[in-house]
Amino acid sequence: MTAGPVAPGREGAVPAARNGGTAAGPAPDRDALTERSLRGRRILYALWDGGGNVATTLLLLGDLARRGARVTVLSNDSVADRVRAAGLEFTPYRLGPRHDPRSRETDVLKLWEARTPAESSRLIRDRVMFGPAEALCRDTLRAAEECGAELLAADYTLFGPLVAAERLGLPHIVLMNTIYPLPTAALAGLRAARSGPFTYLFTRMLAQGLPRLNEVRERFGLAPLATAQEQYERAGATVVTCHPRFDPASASVPPRVHYVGPQVDPPARVPARLPGPARRVLVSLSTTDQPEEALLVDALVRAAELVGAAEGGADIAFEFLGGVLGHRAELPANVTARGYVPLEEHLPYADLVLHHGGFGTTTRALLWGVPAIIFGSFQEQFNSARRLDELGAGTGMRRDSDPADIAAAILDRIAAPRRAAARDCARALHAEHDRNAAARVFAEQAARAGRAAPQGPVAVTQAVPKPAPTVTRTAQPKPAPTVTETARPAPAPTVTVTQTARPWIDVDVSADPR
Repeated sequence: MTAGPVAPGREGAVPAARNGGTAAGPAPDRDALTERSLRGRRILYALWDGGGNVATTLLLLGDLARRGARVTVLSNDSVADRVRAAGLEFTPYRLGPRHDPRSRETDVLKLWEARTPAESSRLIRDRVMFGPAEALCRDTLRAAEECGAELLAADYTLFGPLVAAERLGLPHIVLMNTIYPLPTAALAGLRAARSGPFTYLFTRMLAQGLPRLNEVRERFGLAPLATAQEQYERAGATVVTCHPRFDPASASVPPRVHYVGPQVDPPARVPARLPGPARRVLVSLSTTDQPEEALLVDALVRAAELVGAAEGGADIAFEFLGGVLGHRAELPANVTARGYVPLEEHLPYADLVLHHGGFGTTTRALLWGVPAIIFGSFQEQFNSARRLDELGAGTGMRRDSDPADIAAAILDRIAAPRRAAARDCARALHAEHDRNAAARVFAEQAARAGRAAPQGPVAVTQAVPKPAPTVTRTAQPKPAPTVTETARPAPAPTVTVTQTARPWIDVDVSADPR
């Protein structure tokens, strides 16, 4: 985590690691044991450049490296500089998709093509989770051999690396940079529906991706699964970078699921707004292209103009972060365009944040006690908006909302009572903060290194994929799979990863999973 003070005087002990711990953390001897367990351990992390998830992940991994772990990040070339700046080793995907979300030409995911949450789910399923799973599995096998990995961790959207970890017999961890997406007893039925569509859509993605996952598992000599969720259950732990108070599912997650917080230390106290000449609204949209973003930016600029002309709105200034205003020549007098800057530099001066619902922005605004309006487009963004509304710390609006309606919502949410409710929520989150929680989970799993056995011989490809190995099965019960390498290519077809618009899995996304 980033260095910094923690809030004093927090109350209410929460079980350490699993539910975030307390501000004071556990006894020093336990932290010392964590340091010893991590020192010198070789950890491989498989990361997908999804924009906002990268910063949170690198904060967590950088913390492990500062505790003595030797961390290698396997990822897209687009994150290489940021990985090395965090003090970590980098190795690129060689067989996986050539993905860089910083431009439309190199963004493999292309979420802006989606017009509905179901369409965005299909793109994530086919282009990240299951489509390139075999290629990413082979990349992970190669990287694990090169760095001598003793522990493997991966983004929850990357099934290929999880298959590789199981194949190698390595202890491994699933990292979820979001709320817990799977069904739980605390979040079922009507409660789940009211919380948002994330759990339903994610569960459907898993069901539709299962055939492809089992195909990949078979090629690496692993038995098929009854559900894709079982792949998560084979990991030793799941780490959720969220405070349990924010996630309604946290009351009934499995014991292997640990809430460790968003990996950024909160301010020393929940700050009152720092003095300034005007009330300030931050506009922070996605670091990657989102559906109809240009139309949303136009609506927000027009809403800012309407706020400035409204009664009681003359002292409200708008700051658009991240270069989203492009090269607009004319802007309202109360609008300022800024480049990419850490959100934490502006939050102490902010009265309201307008954003797309990315999990990093959502949790940071909460920690600083700043109310928000979310303009979500897919996945957990809708759930985050509804949770903010339940906590009194924000609300959600449609991305195609009329500028006049947006202006009215801004004037309502920037009012003093709304800010007070957001600060109350921040105090509660500070009480759950434990900067050592993630490290303890990794240390516990690292202690298991060497106990598991690999699932038979492992063939690791290099620059290009080799034909899938021939697996010989015998009539004896549960034999270890024998991998036979021949001088001639095996008859199984070679899977080639290409960047085409053809979906990997031909499934009607409008149909319910069977």
